[in-house]
Amino acid sequence: MFRGKGGQAEARELAVGLYQEHRGYLLRIALSNTKSMAVAEEALQEAFISFLRHFDPGRGAPPIAWLTLTLRRECQRRQGREKWDRRAGQERERDEDVPGFVLESIPSRATGPEERIVERDHAQHRLAHLKPDERTGLGLQAAGFSYKEIAARRGWTYTKTNRCVSEGRAALRPVGATA
Repeated sequence: MFRGKGGQAEARELAVGLYQEHRGYLLRIALSNTKSMAVAEEALQEAFISFLRHFDPGRGAPPIAWLTLTLRRECQRRQGREKWDRRAGQERERDEDVPGFVLESIPSRATGPEERIVERDHAQHRLAHLKPDERTGLGLQAAGFSYKEIAARRGWTYTKTNRCVSEGRAALRPVGATA
C-alpha cells in the first residue's frame, strides 16, 4: 500500500489521539480476548504498530473501528499461538527405554454441542424476559464499557445505569443463587 508522507504524519497523529482517548476502551477489549494484562498490553501495542504501518487515512475507514478489529485479530493470533505452544510443550518423544510407551489423549471436560445448544437456548429465553434498558445496560457492560461510559452513551444517570445492570444480572441468575 502506498501512502505519502502526509498520510504517515496523519496516521501518527491519529494514533496518538486514539491512544490518549481510547486506551482504556481498547485495553478492555484486549483483556476480554486474552488471559492476562501483560498479553493484553502486548496485543494493544502490536495493534498500534500495525495501525502506524498500514492505516491509510485517505481511504475513509473509521480509525477506531480499524484499530479495534486489528486488536481483536492480534489477540486471537496470540491465543492461537499460546494454544499451540502449550500443546508443543506437552508432547513427548517415544521413549525407547520404556516398553509399550503410548501417548494417551486426555479427555476434555468441555460440554458437548448438544449441551451448548440447550445452554444457549436457555440464556436467550432468560434474556428475552429482561426489560429493554436492562438488556442494553448488560450488553454495553459485557462489551467492556464502564457504568460512567454507559450512562454517557445512553443519556442515563449513574443511578439508572447501576439499577439496570444490577436488576438485569439478578434476573439472569438461576433461581436460588446468591450474588
